[in-house]
Amino acid sequence: MHWYYNFLVRRPYLMVLAVAILCIACITVSVTMNSVPDFSDPTLGFETRGTALGKRLSAWNNLIQETGPSGSLVTDPNDLLFYNNNNYHHLKNMRKHQRHNRTHKRKNRKKPKNPKHHKKELHLSKKIISLQNRFNITTRKSNDTDLLPTQWNGDSGVFRDYEITNDSLSSLEQLNRSEHFEYGRNTTSIDEDYHREKVQSKKSTWNIIKQARFPPNGNTGPHVEGYFCDSPSKDYSHFVVERIGPNDTDSLFDLNGLLAMCQLQNQIIAIPSYGEFCQREELTDTCCRPWSLPNYAALLVNKSSCFDLNTTDVVMLQNLLVMCFEYYHDLKLSNDCSEFSPCQAPSECTHGNIVYNILHFLTDYNFIRMNDTTVFMKYAMIFVPVASTSKILPLFHEWEDTDLKNELVQVVSMDLGLENELFNESLLTDVWLVSLGGIFVMTCIWLYTTSIFVTLMVCVAVLFSLGLAYFVYTLVFKMSFFPYMNLLAVVVIIGIGADNAFLFVKIWQCVLAERFTKSAKSTSSTHATPIVEGGSEHTETLQHLMASAFHHSALSMFVSSLTTATAFFSSYTSSITAIKCFGVFAGTVAVTNYLLMITWLPAVVCIMERLSACASCNSKLPIQKLLLMFNKSITKFCHLYETVITKAVMNYSIIWICLFGAIGLCSTVIVLYAPGLQLPDSDHFQLFSSSHPFELYNSKMKNEFWFEKSMSAYENFKLPMRFVWGIQPVDDGDYTDPFSHGNLYYDNNFNISTKAAQVWLLDFCKKIRKQPFYEITFGLLLPNCFIENFISLMDRMCIDGMDNTDRTPCCDVSKFPFEPHVFDICLPQSMSSLYATPREYYTPGVAGPRFLADRQSNPLLQTPNEISVSNTSQHITLAPPQVKALVLEFESNVAYTTAYTDVKKFVQSVELWLANELREAPPEMQGGWFTSELKFFDTQSTLSHDTLVAISVAMSASLLVLLLVTLNVLVSLYAVITVLLTIFTTVSILILLGWKLNVLESIAVSTAIGLAVDFSLHYGIHYRMSPTKERLAASQFTLSRIVGPTSMAAITTGAAGALMLASNVLPYIQIGLFLVIVMVVSWLYGTFFLMSLLKTAGPQYGFMQFSYPLMSKGSSTTGNKYYERKQSQVIASEQLLTPSSSAVGELINSETHELESLTSSSLIKTISGTESSHPLSVDFEHSFNNKPDITSANFSTVNDHKSPSIESPELHVTN
Repeated sequence: MHWYYNFLVRRPYLMVLAVAILCIACITVSVTMNSVPDFSDPTLGFETRGTALGKRLSAWNNLIQETGPSGSLVTDPNDLLFYNNNNYHHLKNMRKHQRHNRTHKRKNRKKPKNPKHHKKELHLSKKIISLQNRFNITTRKSNDTDLLPTQWNGDSGVFRDYEITNDSLSSLEQLNRSEHFEYGRNTTSIDEDYHREKVQSKKSTWNIIKQARFPPNGNTGPHVEGYFCDSPSKDYSHFVVERIGPNDTDSLFDLNGLLAMCQLQNQIIAIPSYGEFCQREELTDTCCRPWSLPNYAALLVNKSSCFDLNTTDVVMLQNLLVMCFEYYHDLKLSNDCSEFSPCQAPSECTHGNIVYNILHFLTDYNFIRMNDTTVFMKYAMIFVPVASTSKILPLFHEWEDTDLKNELVQVVSMDLGLENELFNESLLTDVWLVSLGGIFVMTCIWLYTTSIFVTLMVCVAVLFSLGLAYFVYTLVFKMSFFPYMNLLAVVVIIGIGADNAFLFVKIWQCVLAERFTKSAKSTSSTHATPIVEGGSEHTETLQHLMASAFHHSALSMFVSSLTTATAFFSSYTSSITAIKCFGVFAGTVAVTNYLLMITWLPAVVCIMERLSACASCNSKLPIQKLLLMFNKSITKFCHLYETVITKAVMNYSIIWICLFGAIGLCSTVIVLYAPGLQLPDSDHFQLFSSSHPFELYNSKMKNEFWFEKSMSAYENFKLPMRFVWGIQPVDDGDYTDPFSHGNLYYDNNFNISTKAAQVWLLDFCKKIRKQPFYEITFGLLLPNCFIENFISLMDRMCIDGMDNTDRTPCCDVSKFPFEPHVFDICLPQSMSSLYATPREYYTPGVAGPRFLADRQSNPLLQTPNEISVSNTSQHITLAPPQVKALVLEFESNVAYTTAYTDVKKFVQSVELWLANELREAPPEMQGGWFTSELKFFDTQSTLSHDTLVAISVAMSASLLVLLLVTLNVLVSLYAVITVLLTIFTTVSILILLGWKLNVLESIAVSTAIGLAVDFSLHYGIHYRMSPTKERLAASQFTLSRIVGPTSMAAITTGAAGALMLASNVLPYIQIGLFLVIVMVVSWLYGTFFLMSLLKTAGPQYGFMQFSYPLMSKGSSTTGNKYYERKQSQVIASEQLLTPSSSAVGELINSETHELESLTSSSLIKTISGTESSHPLSVDFEHSFNNKPDITSANFSTVNDHKSPSIESPELHVTN
């Protein structure tokens, strides 16, 4: 590595330029070759991939996608063109006489009689009179039959187009015509009188509409259809209102409450840009009225403004609602109570749908109770005529800036359909909080390094780390999906990058301080020792110092980055796409940051030293003097702080062990037993803080109104049981891309045509109906088990007595189980008949056999040449379509729920029963599998399992790193116990704060390991590298050197997280809170618990200590060879440092040199003879160097190691 140190010192500008060009080029390429990440759907990537249920769900989705006229599978054989043609040629000769008989009957059909025709005219007259009254059309009084036009001009203008485009017969009208249908022909006979009557009706209706007058502008009284533009709907923006003030527990349904709501709705619509988004009336071109309780109360009493309401009006409305509530509760009142679809309720309750809209949309579901005349309204809803779309985001910001409340009521939540759009915007707008955290961290670096140049370069290094990680993520790993979770790595890397930079810069300053301190000592003793060897520390150059600082810091930065990256990369073991992507990106960021810390930062420090040397001739600026004074003050405070912490641990170690041990055990009970790490109980993924109006609506207010409860009521939806054969449950797509679901793979062993398969399948359908999880389903032709319908169809007679059709062999001549060739021929005919059955008797679903639609049978899959060839060969008889897949679907008695335990019990019961049945199945039917609506359940199960796997992987990697670095089993064991208790305590705090194990929480737990292990690792390494092997002295020495750096690391990272708490985006809030908790807990456990353990029962005198013999042997020669250089070569090749460089003169007399122990191997010195068993002082290393009495043995030992201790990278192990 000597060439690398030489290059860093001699060519620092070239190194900085090369790294900058490389990073900028990579960032430019990655940005230009990839599209901007899209966060419009924040929940994208939250599905499971690769699990047993996940593979089945992917295979099921691929099966549904491939089923259809344009796919490779069809459920209705009628979709196959060639099959229909073959069927047509097969039955053509047998149906000739049937067509002749129907034609003869059609010619002899008689016209309808006059009484029936007269009844239709009377009904038509009533409809026309109703339309006239509705549109205020004044006509002369005459007989009802005079309203019918006597003639129709078939070629007259608009009505001609209307008649051509809308003359479609309903199902009831089809009874009045005689129709003959066959393949390729459709001949229809329509009664002439009936057709003339229908055309005259349409002509009259059109004339009435053209004669309709606009409503007068006078005050003729508000009409329902003129008062509101439409009925309230979920598609409109709506606000939830509650009562506030001293009487906040009173009901909203009183005069004061309605008047306050009337004022509040005016505040909502008084926004300047409201008119740009509102729905307008067609006549006046003004914004429509909001749908609110005060407006409906004013409508009911025929008042134009809700401010004119009085107590009598409120009482009248209350009586009406109480009277009509039982009809609404019993579903006798709907939103379409009209003359042609009447409701079973009094006319007072159905007039204008006022009662229905109030009870269904505007009042909470506890407003009125059955058999109770008292009312209490806690929440009310206000709908505004603004569509719930992403286009109204500017309008929301105006509402957000307006205080939507008055003395009595306020808006507590709202639903504008903007959750995803606002989240996408907030991810970018809240970046200033991340920047503020970065500014705080950089300020700390500036105060401790007194170099603005280094601080700015560290900031650039963090940005380059993110850019390089994005380049590797997108172009090297070729991962196209970039979830918003990856942005959380920015928050984490600011703290990690700053810690590494702080570590290297402080070690560099400590190396400089110690060098000039020892230079001063050597200068004062030159009279006694005039001969100085060429490789001594007096001629130490910038290259030597760089090598020394690099050796001391690179190992610590490497270990810290390795453990953090390993914790992140362990998330790749998760089966959830978003967690996989986050683990890869965050781990890559940690690696790239380390690479920049060993390339970019050392070169920057060399440039800083050259700039400092050039500027040393000039007097320092006032701000530099001020910073140095401030730095000295901070140094004194840090020294006092370190002394207090050291004494607290050394004097009360037993108390700390008992205290933190008890806290850790209690936390373990909380995490593993009660209440435990709860799984999410809602499939709604929270995006904003709990106090945000959008989240308040989705989590709480949404369930307070009937129109939301009716749409999201899961108790009416039962979990289906779908059993699939013929398809392999395989997902060969890219697990890191939610849009890649792979291909559909068939099970070549599947064959339903065999007799054994038929018998077993029928028995399967009979057995499942006896299971406790089966729900009895009623119907005429159920689609769940097709084999039963097929057997019933095969029981028909072979010769149809009506048309003499011969159905052989698809008739009663074939007995169950059918021959395979008979089954293959008759099954497509059976399914074609079922799909041709009216939907009142048979409703097809996803169940049934899937037929292979090859290129010859599906015209949508053919090329033009294939189509032309197929048209010339349609007379060729083709084989019946092949059954490639089979789906059986039954309804379970388990309601859809998000409770993990209930669904798990259901899934295990069905899986166990199906496994037992498949063991007895014939070989061609043993490849079946079960699936249902289990996407959310699989996510819950994956989170609970994969989180434990990620913790195990990360903990194992951390333990391995600790063993390899410390080479001491006892120190590594204590550190791992500390990390475990740290994780349990952190997670228990999150549990008590209400966190549940969702996607983000799983990421946080994995990240906690990488961050928590750093402090324990630093303490363990420095205890092992202590210059003395005695327990008490090593503990005191480690505390005096490491408490300061670890405290700074905890403060900077924790502060960066604390600043994120001001965000509205829940992921930012959670990651910020998590960083604060994990930094505080890990620092407390590492400082007080781990160091108390080491002080009380730590290894001493090489107990359970291992070493690398080959490395130790090599270092004894390599190190001396490196430093034994001729003085002339050193002076000729490098520039000697002066005490003025980097303001080292001020640092010599300060206490900042105590931070040199951040992993400085100089702390390990070889002491011959018996080591002292007494605790050493804080300044042990300097007292050892200044010791006046040195025995001959000690002098020989020191003489063998001429270079200073801080320059010796090798490890000497004393046995």
